[in-house]
Amino acid sequence: MADAPDTERQAVEPDAKEVLSVSQLNDRIASVVQDTPALNGVRCIGEVTDLHQNSTALYFTLTDGDAELPCMIWANRYREMDADLEDGTEVILEGDIDYWVEGGKIDLKPWEVIVVGNGDQAAAVERLRSELEERGWFDDEQKQQPPAFPERIGVVTSFRGDARYDIQNEIHGQDPTVNILVKDATVQGSNAPTSIANGIHHLDRSEDVDAIIVGRGGGSDSNLQAFNTERVAEAIFTANTPVVTAIGHTDDRLIADRVADAAAITPTAAGESAVVSREEFIASELEPLAQELDAAYETFEQEHEHDRELAQAVDEATTPEGVSPVYYKATIAILVLLLLVITALWLGVL
Repeated sequence: MADAPDTERQAVEPDAKEVLSVSQLNDRIASVVQDTPALNGVRCIGEVTDLHQNSTALYFTLTDGDAELPCMIWANRYREMDADLEDGTEVILEGDIDYWVEGGKIDLKPWEVIVVGNGDQAAAVERLRSELEERGWFDDEQKQQPPAFPERIGVVTSFRGDARYDIQNEIHGQDPTVNILVKDATVQGSNAPTSIANGIHHLDRSEDVDAIIVGRGGGSDSNLQAFNTERVAEAIFTANTPVVTAIGHTDDRLIADRVADAAAITPTAAGESAVVSREEFIASELEPLAQELDAAYETFEQEHEHDRELAQAVDEATTPEGVSPVYYKATIAILVLLLLVITALWLGVL
C-alpha cells in the first residue's frame, strides 16, 4: 500500500505545541495583564450600573453606552472613599486592571473614585420617563386586557435566546393548542430599539395575533436599555394588540414595562400568565356550581324530611293506640266497603 501524502500525515499528527490546562493559561493571561504598564494606574470615565454590595466588596459595571467594564472595590476601601455610588452615577475611576484567575474574568479595581454627577444615560431615561408620564402613556385607562384564551400569540425576542423557549414551553404547558409565532429581533445594542419596534409593528399589523409578548432574558442595565427608548415605548403604546413585556429583571425601572398592557418579571412568568389552563378554568367554574348544588340538595332533603315527619305525626295522631298505621288504614277501607255494600242492598230491597 502506498504511503499517505504528506498533507494527510500532517492532518493527523498531533501539534507539537505545548498544551496548557485552563489554570495554566489563566495564570499566563494574569501575568501578561499584571506586567503591562498600560493596564496599571488607568483612569476611566463612565456610568455606574448594576450596583450591588455584600460585606466583602462592592460590585458594579462601568459603561459609556456602547461598552462595559466590570469593576470591584473592597468594602473597607469603599468606606474610606468620599463617594456615594448608585446606579446612574457618572464617575472617573483610577485603578488597576486585574485578571481573576479562577473565574477567567478581567475587571477594574479602582483605588480612587471621583463622582462627576448623574450620567447622561440615566438623565436621558428619566427625562423620557417624565415626558411619557405627562402624555398619559402609563395610565391604567390606556391598558388593554389580554385575552384569557388566545388562539395565536406573537413573540418578539431573539431566536438564539433562552427567552423564546421559556415562553413557548410555558404557553404550551397551559394550552398545547395555542399557535405561537416568533419574530426574531435584536434585543441588545444600538440596533435593538428599531428591531424590537419593527417586530411589534409586524405582528400587530400583519399576523392577526391575539396578544404579543416582547422581551428577553436578564442582563445588565446597559443590556436592557433598548426597553428604555421612545421607539419601543411608542410601538407598544400604539399597538392595537395587547402587549405583555417579559424582561428578566426584578424591579420596575424600564419604561417598556410602564407602557405595556401587562408586565412579567421573566419570560417564563409571561408565558405562564399569557394563557389560562382550560382544565383549571373549567374546574374553577364548576366548583362553585357544585357547591351550590350540594347546598340546594341539602336544603331539599331537610324540607322533605320535615314533610315526612309532619305526615308521620298526623298518622300517629289519628291512629288508635297500639294499632299500626297500615292496619288502621286497611280497616278503615274495609269498613267503608262494607258500608257501601249494605247501602246498596238496602236500596235494592226498597
